[in-house]
Amino acid sequence: MAAACKRLAQLSGFRSSIFNSSLRLFSAKGGIGDTTAITRGLEEQGLPKKQAEAITVEVWENFQESFRKRIEMLEESNQLKLKAEVRSQMKLQSEIEKLKIDMVINHNKLRSAIDEAERTFRTQVSSIKYEAGGYYLKFILKVSLFALLGQAGFYLLSFLVNVKKSKERQ
Repeated sequence: MAAACKRLAQLSGFRSSIFNSSLRLFSAKGGIGDTTAITRGLEEQGLPKKQAEAITVEVWENFQESFRKRIEMLEESNQLKLKAEVRSQMKLQSEIEKLKIDMVINHNKLRSAIDEAERTFRTQVSSIKYEAGGYYLKFILKVSLFALLGQAGFYLLSFLVNVKKSKERQ
């Protein structure tokens, strides 16, 4: 804006110092000021009323254009930031969905592995029960056999003792 105003001053044949002071007056009011006071300030510095008004109008229009461009730039910047944020959120959402899918897949794999381990365990337990049952049955038969043989041995020994006693009595 200042460059455009200086160029206007050069084309109008005004001295830079007068134009710079008008810009300071305009800026002192934060860019939003009483254009009449600015025109008066330029007149006090020796400019004719029509030229002071023309400069004030030009400065005011340049200010408005500059202000409008700044607002547009800010809006554009905010839109770009918002778009970037939306893209970032969408990317995060996509990553979250991928992680959820991975979790379901891993859960299913783990469930299958657990089920397979349970089947294997049950098979092994059944096999062990069968084998243990066979060993138990063999053990019972052996114990029974030893008990039977022990009893038969006791009866045989008893019989022999009785035979020996009966021979001694005769």
